[in-house]
Amino acid sequence: MRRFISLIFIILLSFCVFAGCGKKDGNRNGKKKPADKKDTVKYVSITDEREVMPDTWVFTDALGRTSLTSKDVGTPREGKDAAMFFWTWHTPERVMDESFCNIQKYLDEHPEITEYQNYDGWPEAKYYFWNEPIYGYYLSSDEWVARKQGELLANAGIDVVFTDNTNGSFTWESGYTNLFDTWLKAREGGVNTPKISFMFPFSKGENTLNQLTEIYEKVFKNDEYESLFYYLDDKPMVIGHDKSFNKTDRAQKEIADSLTFRRNYSAYFDHPKRKNNWGWLSIYPQGISYRSDNDMAAGIAEETTVGVSANYSYTLNGLSAMNGFDVTGRSYTSKGYHTEEGASKFGYNFAEQFDYALEIDPNVIFITGWNEFIASKHDKWPAGYTTEIKNAFPDEFNDEYSRDIEPTKGALADNYYYQLVNYVRRYKGVRDIPEVSAAKTIDINGDISQWKDVQPYFAAYKGNTGYRDSYGYGDTEYTEYSGRNDIVGAKVARDDEYIYFIAECAAEISPYTDNLWMTLYIDSEEGDGWNTFDYVINKTKPSKDKARIEAFNGNGYESDEVGEVDYSVYGRYLQIAVPKSQIGITGEEFTVNFAWTDNVHDEDDAAKPDETDYNYSNFSGDIMDFYISGDVAPGGRFKYCYTTVKG
Repeated sequence: MRRFISLIFIILLSFCVFAGCGKKDGNRNGKKKPADKKDTVKYVSITDEREVMPDTWVFTDALGRTSLTSKDVGTPREGKDAAMFFWTWHTPERVMDESFCNIQKYLDEHPEITEYQNYDGWPEAKYYFWNEPIYGYYLSSDEWVARKQGELLANAGIDVVFTDNTNGSFTWESGYTNLFDTWLKAREGGVNTPKISFMFPFSKGENTLNQLTEIYEKVFKNDEYESLFYYLDDKPMVIGHDKSFNKTDRAQKEIADSLTFRRNYSAYFDHPKRKNNWGWLSIYPQGISYRSDNDMAAGIAEETTVGVSANYSYTLNGLSAMNGFDVTGRSYTSKGYHTEEGASKFGYNFAEQFDYALEIDPNVIFITGWNEFIASKHDKWPAGYTTEIKNAFPDEFNDEYSRDIEPTKGALADNYYYQLVNYVRRYKGVRDIPEVSAAKTIDINGDISQWKDVQPYFAAYKGNTGYRDSYGYGDTEYTEYSGRNDIVGAKVARDDEYIYFIAECAAEISPYTDNLWMTLYIDSEEGDGWNTFDYVINKTKPSKDKARIEAFNGNGYESDEVGEVDYSVYGRYLQIAVPKSQIGITGEEFTVNFAWTDNVHDEDDAAKPDETDYNYSNFSGDIMDFYISGDVAPGGRFKYCYTTVKG
């Protein structure tokens, strides 16, 4: 009996170790989750081409700004790379159990606070967020978040991220390891994630040497990661000081000889013309980097920067905390500060800097930044300077005085993201919106193979419906179990009377009785609708073979029924036949933009788990939920564009 009890204990202990019981590393374990759905229907392909083409997607952002296409910016240009400053320092070992505060939220709750520098009542916390990220107060070890970030950056056309390793000898290993591992997997699902590199300390010395020694061994000697290296002059490239190495030491010489270096230039309020020194931030007009004296003489720039804002006082002409006096915030330009209500949303400083960078037209534009989010509070900073203030937040403060582009849950939402998308398109050019094939009648109850010659195929990312079960800053915990039907592509066909839609999923589509099931949003360019969508199918639950089409009436997510449409499901495919007359389409030349979603729900809609599924039931129409639940193709505010219009 004693041996039997011991055996049971060993088995339980082994299970606990395997499941990570008691482990607090940013990922929570132990919850029962549904098994992966198996594809029970024989695979039938409707396409031979599955390249995801985000530069051909269209959008209208919350401010009414519309996407630029190849007609506006031209076709892709070679030798132009968009780089993004990226932070992996939100690591569990550093911040999980530390207190934090949301400054913008605190200011919203205390409108009487107007003199930021002399206010002594700030809540005590270890870290201060300028606002809450769209994914919550996440950690860099959160695989679910890293996957979402990889998609957003890929969709924006970012070619490489440089992680911030400028602080001492800290490498944030759990953060960069998760980034490499997650983005490698994302690439298998069709995501052209950015390459990954590092920016090391701003001066030569032991800190740079120690960091590079670790990262060289763990990253650059890892063959699995090679596809994510950013190459310059035929070697993986980093930003840091090559003079940190003693080349008489064999190991140090190997590192120095195996990488291409560009030294990082720390100051951002002087503007020297410099060689082989890359900046990370600069006030307008930005500093410029060149490869050689000849390139400098010829005006051929290698790199320049674009910043969202800067902790710089434009009247005191010096480094400043973000809550200092006359700081160059998001609404600052060299022609004057924009003070109208809501000015922070429009990215005036970002636009002025990017316009100037486009004039310079360098090989690389370095953008600051993506997801820094936090600052510490100092009693006085910068000590001894004319810009010194009390209660200083050096790098981030609130919506206006911050420099992140990643979407947030606050007022800025995703405005800067789509501003970024359009500027990168101006810089790099984009592919033409795919041409459509000839008209064809589709029998939605017929063989799937009839779609084979219908063009184009609108591809979406595969493998992005995994669950989230992670810790965040402090005692925050995040779960998301709404990944269900993994939408991997779509097509559209037409004849004189109908428009036909087909959605393809990675596996057999779940039953139509599911909540929030396989919803089609249609923008027929009739009016404002809901976030520029005019019609929606399956907002209301369908019957076995009939779906309801509804028209958005201009009052938020409210809609009115238009009629019923026929649909069918075969395995992994869902087909819908929509009469043109029901969505305001006439004639042979028209444009329809569209998006598919599945199981997108309100953020506060709590799942009710049973043995096989997690049930969500409500979506009230906050389009920001498109980023954080269910599956959305193509993603966010993006839409596929199907156009028969000539020229």
